[in-house]
Amino acid sequence: MPQLEVSTFVSQIFWLIVCFSLLYYLLSKKALPRVAEILEARADRVRSDLDEAQRLKKDAEDALGQYEQVVAQAQNAAQAQVAETMAKLQAAAAEAQAKVDEKLAKQIAEAEGRIAKARADALSELDDAALTTAQAAAERLAGVKVTKTDAKAALSAVLKEAA
Repeated sequence: MPQLEVSTFVSQIFWLIVCFSLLYYLLSKKALPRVAEILEARADRVRSDLDEAQRLKKDAEDALGQYEQVVAQAQNAAQAQVAETMAKLQAAAAEAQAKVDEKLAKQIAEAEGRIAKARADALSELDDAALTTAQAAAERLAGVKVTKTDAKAALSAVLKEAA
């Protein structure tokens, strides 16, 4: 093997130093500065992206706060409107109920008047029928002709005793 021959060690070491020096020079002057620039540019971009993300996060939090405030205002307005509408509806219902109550009261009063008149008429007719019956009974049973005035007095006496 030629690498292990002692006579070629010096030339191998020389070329090793030359290749290493050349490679070191190329890397230190050309490749590594470019890599450092790229890494620095990436770091700057990452920093700017993080700053932008922070700014966007703050904007989003502000927007969320405004949204919550608008929603709260809308809910308050809706509740106020519902309360106002309910009050109007209750007032309208109370007014309608009052009108119905008034109408029913009138109808009841009219009906009670008609009932009272019918009752009075019925009692009057009943009194007349009772008088006529009493006169007829007295005439048939006792053979006595009773006048309407006498029959009325006798009926009044009987009703007072019964009451």
